[in-house]
Parts: sequence; structure tokens; C-alpha cells
Amino acid sequence: MAMVPDLTKSAQTPILIFLPKGAADAIATKLAEHGYESTVASSIPEVFDALRSDRYVLAVTTRPDIDIVRNIRSIPVVNLEVFFHAVLSSGGLVTSSKQFDDTGFLQRIKALTEPRTSRTEVSQTELTSNGTAGADARWASRWLASARSLLGTYFAASAKS
Repeated sequence: MAMVPDLTKSAQTPILIFLPKGAADAIATKLAEHGYESTVASSIPEVFDALRSDRYVLAVTTRPDIDIVRNIRSIPVVNLEVFFHAVLSSGGLVTSSKQFDDTGFLQRIKALTEPRTSRTEVSQTELTSNGTAGADARWASRWLASARSLLGTYFAASAKS
């Protein structure tokens, strides 16, 4: 796995990981390396008990289990499957192996766990620090690039199913 810059070190509400034990432990380790607290639930009774509390800010699971999580409690859910990408061989052919995009995963976690006021303050600080009309254009350009990236990820995931 590639080295990922530390995205956050703040204390926050834990993340619920609803995956089989081995996969859940690997994701919990990756999150802990970047300052996130998490709890592993590997069965429906465990996830039900965990989600009945208001401790969790979001859940990480796979597509088949998203509905289970959302039927218990309405919280944001990160579909882990969208962060696995096919690996190209040296000849340009897609191999059967997949690589985990840990940078993208951690960026999504950060976006969903960072308080909205902090995100707004950062955007406002960037705009006012530039102090020019071009700042609005740069902000709009970054927003459009982010939207295209998210839509590309969405359509790529949809095409696989």
C-alpha cells in the first residue's frame, strides 16, 4: 500500500466498521494509523447494538450490507468496494487482482467526519486570503473538478454492477 499523508489527528466520534473480522481489522488498523477511532462489528446483532447508540458518525461496509446499516440507523455509509481498482498489467490488460486506494478512502473518511463548520471556515479563509475576483473562479474550478471526480467514481462503480 502507498504511503498516505496523515489527514487528521483530532479526537472524534468513532467509525463503525461492518465487515468480516479480518477485513474489518485491516480497515480499523488503517484508520487508527491516521488518528481515527473505530469499532468493528462483524455480525448483524453486533451492528444492530452498535447503531442503536448515537456513538457513530459513519459506517464502513460493502454494497450488500449498506441497506442493513441504513435500516437500523440513518448515518452516512462508505462503500468500501469503490476504493478497489483493477490493476493493469505491463501489456495494458486488466488483471484479476485489485488494488486498494487508501488515499481516496482516507480522503472520503475525512470529508465525512470533519465538522461542517471547519470545512466552511477553510473555504472562506481560502477565498478571503486571495482577495481577488479570481478566487471565486478558482473555487468554482476546484468544485467542478471534485464533482467530476465523484461522478466518475459513481459511474465506474455502477458499470461494475
